[in-house]
Amino acid sequence: MKNGMLPVERHREIINSVESAGSVRTIELARALSVAEETIRRDLERLDSEGRLVRIHGGAVRVSGEHREIPFDVREVVNLKQKRAMALTAIEYVREGDVIALDASSTVRELARLIPDRPLTVVTNSIAVTTTLLDRTRVRVVSTGGTLDGPSLSYTGTLAEEALERFAISRTFLSCTALDIERGLAVATEEHARIKRRMMQLADEVILLVDTSKFSAQGVEFFAAPEEVDLLITDGGTDRASLQALKKRGITVR
Repeated sequence: MKNGMLPVERHREIINSVESAGSVRTIELARALSVAEETIRRDLERLDSEGRLVRIHGGAVRVSGEHREIPFDVREVVNLKQKRAMALTAIEYVREGDVIALDASSTVRELARLIPDRPLTVVTNSIAVTTTLLDRTRVRVVSTGGTLDGPSLSYTGTLAEEALERFAISRTFLSCTALDIERGLAVATEEHARIKRRMMQLADEVILLVDTSKFSAQGVEFFAAPEEVDLLITDGGTDRASLQALKKRGITVR
């Protein structure tokens, strides 16, 4: 690939790379196109806004069908160190005898890996969480069922939402695609927005796990205001101004 490309030519090369590989990293694109990483970031932002790819922290992925849902196997390796650190904090809030709801986010899947084998009920729409807990014989695992969503390895729809209503949920643990301090929590599709919303409504306490990248990401469907979160767990890279703004809204932050 030659240096000195026009932006439209560079965009075409980026789209070709994403379509061919399924995902690309910013640093690799910058090297291949002989431009600065900041230039590639601006390109990815532009292409994301046009709906031609989905920008993620550190790169971009191909748009999946009609939805902008990033495949689970891509999400689970992004910011993995931060997700595991947040999970270590979140596990402190999982107590014996609880009924907890876990969403289908890759962050909460890391929390599921840490759940000990003791009396506990886990209600989830996540296939990944369900399989993670297969060996915990003392943990009662309830899958919501519903309409299968392949990219997220989860169930959505009316059946999934109605299944949640059968339980007295102590705590809901969830994440989101983006967190706007003014507008709230957002995800990529209406189906995921609805089931996360229902998980929050039915819980005595809502615990949100979001890494630093979620504060600058863009969502599509907003499903809850920041004030509806009782506890927010984030990583050490989140800027102080954002944390202070959340605390002013009455949210406990760790």
